[in-house]
Amino acid sequence: MKATSEAHSDSAATRSGCAFFALTNNRGTEGMWCIMKAKNPDKKQQHEKERLKLDQMMSVLFRLSKQLQLQLLNGLFDENFTRADVKSIHYGNAKFDSDDYNRIIGDLFMKLDTIRGVFHYHVEFQTLNSRSMVIRMFRYGFEKALELAEGKAEDGVQLVAFPKQLVIFLEQNKAIGEELRVRLRLPDETETMYTVPVLKLWTLTPRDMQERKLFALLPLQVFRSRKRMRRIASSRRTEEEKQRLFAQEFENLKATIEETVEVLRELRRKRRLRLEDLDKILQVLRNILNYLYRHYGEYKQTEKEVSEMIKTFIPEALKRGRREGKKEGLQEGKKLGVQQAKTEVAGNLLQLGVDIDTIAGATGLSPDEIAKIKP
Repeated sequence: MKATSEAHSDSAATRSGCAFFALTNNRGTEGMWCIMKAKNPDKKQQHEKERLKLDQMMSVLFRLSKQLQLQLLNGLFDENFTRADVKSIHYGNAKFDSDDYNRIIGDLFMKLDTIRGVFHYHVEFQTLNSRSMVIRMFRYGFEKALELAEGKAEDGVQLVAFPKQLVIFLEQNKAIGEELRVRLRLPDETETMYTVPVLKLWTLTPRDMQERKLFALLPLQVFRSRKRMRRIASSRRTEEEKQRLFAQEFENLKATIEETVEVLRELRRKRRLRLEDLDKILQVLRNILNYLYRHYGEYKQTEKEVSEMIKTFIPEALKRGRREGKKEGLQEGKKLGVQQAKTEVAGNLLQLGVDIDTIAGATGLSPDEIAKIKP
C-alpha cells in the first residue's frame, strides 16, 4: 500500500479543539491519535465539575447568618450597614438568556433592602487570570441592569444601573492588577472607562481577614496552595524532588490551617461566630483540604495532623457553645429546635471523621442516636 498522509480541517472539529490526520497506511497511529484527543472532553468535564463544587462552596459561605453576610458585604465593598439598617437580604437571579438562546451564568448577585433604599451587588470568583474576565463582568452587569430596569423610567428616560461589582481572585498571579478595565466607545465617539475592583485573596492572611471581618472567607486561605502544588505536579522534576517539594508545601499548608483555626477559635471565644456558622465554615475548609489531598499525593501524616487539629477544635467549640446557649436561654436552639440543631451538627461531624464518643460528649446525643444519623 502506498503511504500517504492528508490533513483535514473541519469547522466543527476546529470548534471542539480537534484536528484530524488520516494516515491511509497506518490505522494504528490514527487510532492512537483519536485516543489522545478523546482526553480533552474528560478534562473539560473535570474542570466543570470542580468549578461547580467551588460555586457550591461559595454559595455556602455567602449564605451564613445575617450578621456574617453583612460583615462580609461591608468588608468587600467598603460599606457600613448594620443589622438595624437592613430589612432583608435576597440572592438574585444569576442566569440570563441571551437573544441567541445562550445562557449566561454569573456567580453571585445580592440585593439589600434597607432603610436607605435598595442596593445591588455582584461578586465573581476566579482561580485563573483571564483577559476576557472584564468583558464577562460587563456582560453580567449589563444583563442584571436590564433585568432591574424593566418597567422603570425617570422623567420618561430609562435608567440602566449596574450593580456594584467585585472579582475575587483566589490564586496568586502577578499579572492581576488592582482593577479590571475596558474602554467603551459610544456612538457619539465619546469614550468611558468601565472598571471592576479586584480582591487578591492570596495577599490577605487569616489575621487580615479577621480585621476586615471577612470571617466567611477564612476557609479559602488554604486554597492558595493549589497553584503551587499544581506547578510542582506538572514540572519535569524527578519524582523524588517532587515528593520533597510536596512535603514542604503541605507543611506550609498545615501552618496556614493552624493560623486559620486559631482565628476561628478566637472569634468563637469572643462570641463573634455562631455555632452554625462555624460548622459550615469548617465543612468548606475540609472540602478544600480533601480536594488537595486527593489531587496532589498521599501525605497521610500531614493529613492526619490536620484532621486531628480540626477534630480537637470542634468539640471544644461545641461544648462552649452549649454553655453559652444555656446562659442565653437557648435562643438559637429555639429557632432551629434544639434536637434538630444537635442532629445536624452531629451529622456534619461524622462527615469530618470525628468519632462517635467525641460527638456524644460535645452534642449531648447518645451513641445510639448518633449511630442512626446518616452523614
